[in-house]
Amino acid sequence: MKIRKAGSAVNHAKPFPMGLIGIILIGMKRLSLFMAIIMASCCLSAASVTGGSEVRPDLFYSEEELAKEDFHGPLTESEREYYEDTSIYLLTASPADPVYIYFGHSGLVIDTPDQDAVMYDWGNFSFSEGFYLNFVKGLLYYSISSGWAEGRYARFISDDRTVSLVPLSLSPEAKKAVMLFVSRNALPENRTYLYHYYKDNCATRIRDIYAEATDGDFRRWAEAIETGMNYREWAELYLSPSLFFEYLLNYLEGPNIDEPLDLYQACFLPEILEKAISQYEGTERTVIYETKTREAVPESYSLEIRAAVIGIVLMVFPLLTLSRRRGIRRIGDLLSAIAEISLGIMSLILLAVMLFTNHDVTYWNINILVIPPTILISAALHLASLGKKERRKALWQSGFLTSFLLAIALLIQLITAFHQGNAAYYISMIPLYAAELVSARSWFRRSH
Repeated sequence: MKIRKAGSAVNHAKPFPMGLIGIILIGMKRLSLFMAIIMASCCLSAASVTGGSEVRPDLFYSEEELAKEDFHGPLTESEREYYEDTSIYLLTASPADPVYIYFGHSGLVIDTPDQDAVMYDWGNFSFSEGFYLNFVKGLLYYSISSGWAEGRYARFISDDRTVSLVPLSLSPEAKKAVMLFVSRNALPENRTYLYHYYKDNCATRIRDIYAEATDGDFRRWAEAIETGMNYREWAELYLSPSLFFEYLLNYLEGPNIDEPLDLYQACFLPEILEKAISQYEGTERTVIYETKTREAVPESYSLEIRAAVIGIVLMVFPLLTLSRRRGIRRIGDLLSAIAEISLGIMSLILLAVMLFTNHDVTYWNINILVIPPTILISAALHLASLGKKERRKALWQSGFLTSFLLAIALLIQLITAFHQGNAAYYISMIPLYAAELVSARSWFRRSH
C-alpha cells in the first residue's frame, strides 16, 4: 500500500459550484475600478447643452427675436390692402430617404401681390465647413434660406414626396410682422441657428412664428392637448423604415426624451404641425402632389418586438460554441466576436457623446451599463478562441462582468425614479449575456 507523503500535492479538480464564489469575488474586485469610472461618467454626463464645446456667437435665437416683434403695428390703407391680398402657407413635405429626412420637412410660403410665391426654409445645412466634426460635437449649425416656391415644389415632387399646403388665417398686421421677421432672419448675419432634433428645427421655428402671430392662442390651445406619447415614441414611428438606425439612435438617447408631450411639443414633427394647425384653423390641407411609392408613417411601432428577435439571434452565437465539433465552435466564436465588437463600438460612441459633446439627449443614459464597453473583452476572448488552442478561460469572468453591469442598470431603474424607455435593450441583451454564461460554464465543466 502506497502512503502519500505529508505535504505532497494533491490534484483535486474543483467542481464548478465550488469555484463560483471565488470567481464572483475576483470579478467584483476587478470590477470596482471600472464601475467607479462608469458611475463618474454618468455624473459627468449631466453637463449642460453648452458644456461640451462653445457655440458660435452669431446665432439667431428665434423665440427671443420673436418677442421683439410687434404683431399689432398700425397699417396704412395701402399696406392693409397689400397684406390682405398676401397669403401665407405652411408647406409640408412627407418623409423620404436618407435618414436625416426620415421626419419630413416644413417650410413657410409667402405669396404677395407683386411677386411669385417665396418659400422660407429652416432646414439647410452644408456638408462643408466642418459639418461632420460639428455633428460629432453636437453643434448642428442649420440656416434659413429663401427661394421661389415652385422650384422647391418641383424638387420635392421629383423625390416622390407628398407636398401639401395649409393657409394660415392671420390678420394683415400679423402677416406684415411675419414677413418682416423672416426677412430679417434670412439676412446673412442672422440666418444660422443651433439645430436641435426635438426642440429647434424646421418645424418648431414655424410653430413658434405661428404661435406669436396668433397672440399665443395656438400655443395655449396645443399645450392643453396631451398626445400620450413622448419624443422617443414619436421618433420610433418615423425611424421605423430602418431597424439599424432605430436601434442605434434609440440606444444613444437618454431619459430626457421620455417625458409625455403635449401637442405643441409634438409639433417638432412636420406632419404633426400640419395636422395641429389644420385642426386649429378648421381648414383642410391642399395636396399639390401625392407620393406614388412611399408608405405612410405607421400609427404604431414596437422596437421591443424586434429587439426580441435580435436577442434570439445574438443568443444563438455563443451557444454554437457548445458544439462538440470544432468547426461549429469556431463559427460561434467568430459570430459572437463580430456581434460584440459592433455592440462595443456602440457603447464607446455613447460614452464619448455623453462626456465630451453637446448632444444633451444622451446625458444620464443608463444604456451605458446595459451594453457596456466591457463587452469588447468578451469579443476579444472569442477572437482568441479561434486559434489552435482555445483560450476561453476568462470568458466566464467577462460574461459575469457585463451581466453584473446589466443587473446594476436594472436595479437603478427599479429602486429610483430614474426612468428611461430602454426595455428593448434589456430584451435584446439578456439572452446574449445568459448564453455567454452558459457557454463559459460548460467550458469550466469540460476543463476541470
